[in-house]
Amino acid sequence: MFSCYNAIMINDSQIYIAVDIEADGPTPGLHSMLSLAAVATTPEKEIAQFYRKIQPLKEATPDPDTMLWWQNQPEAWKEVTTNAEPAEAVMKDFCAWLHDLNLEPVFVAHPVALDYTFVSYYLYRYAHENPFTNEKNATRTLDIRSFIAGKFGVSFNDAHRSRLPAALTEGMPEHTHKAIDDAIGYGVLIRRMLRMDRLPQ
Repeated sequence: MFSCYNAIMINDSQIYIAVDIEADGPTPGLHSMLSLAAVATTPEKEIAQFYRKIQPLKEATPDPDTMLWWQNQPEAWKEVTTNAEPAEAVMKDFCAWLHDLNLEPVFVAHPVALDYTFVSYYLYRYAHENPFTNEKNATRTLDIRSFIAGKFGVSFNDAHRSRLPAALTEGMPEHTHKAIDDAIGYGVLIRRMLRMDRLPQ
């Protein structure tokens, strides 16, 4: 069952930004963000997309365990390392893209703890601002997995993307670790979960 009321989480001055990043380790600064994708979406429809690949930080060192994982993702690795641009250019363009939406962006990710820490670090370092914060420097973020667990009354483990019922994930592209594919998929998931009262049994 669907409810218009359940779609009301943000006000008219705000917009969801579904974000997916790829990196060569878990810690921004020690490791590098390799790609950044974002999809601006209302509860009803996708509005705009942003996708760029980023050159590694000169002072950073790839995490050995993460690089072992990348060895099993050859197509995704080729994609994330092709046509990479300087971080400063990418982050300034991302900031401009966010401002051009003319709405307050709400950062949404799965998990928000990883993606937001990288994006925030890069925004402050290279664009010298973070549009996902307000005038008091409070962040506007939403963790997809936590929201699903809270809204539908399931465990945190069962709220993982891989365990969700088809009724909630229908229309999501395959999770390829090409950041734009995954960000588009999370946009689909956001719109569906906002409209659904309960998970099908």
